[in-house]
Amino acid sequence: MKECTIEGCSQPVKARGLCSTHHQRMLRNGCPHTIRKKMKKEPKQCQWVNCQAPSVSKGFCSRHYYVYRTTHLDNHNAVQ
Repeated sequence: MKECTIEGCSQPVKARGLCSTHHQRMLRNGCPHTIRKKMKKEPKQCQWVNCQAPSVSKGFCSRHYYVYRTTHLDNHNAVQ
């Protein structure tokens, strides 16, 4: 089986003479040698009053998102 054409890489070829990792880098960045750092997001706090938990969805922590979702759905269904 053929090996990746990048120096120092011995992974099997996926496409265009490159292994899976280098092929994905080529598609995303245009260069198989470019490694992009992942951006870290600042953890946001729950929007609920006096809640210090980190937000999970729509600005609420998991507990308050459940409350928001259930009350929002009840109000939405009542209107229809």
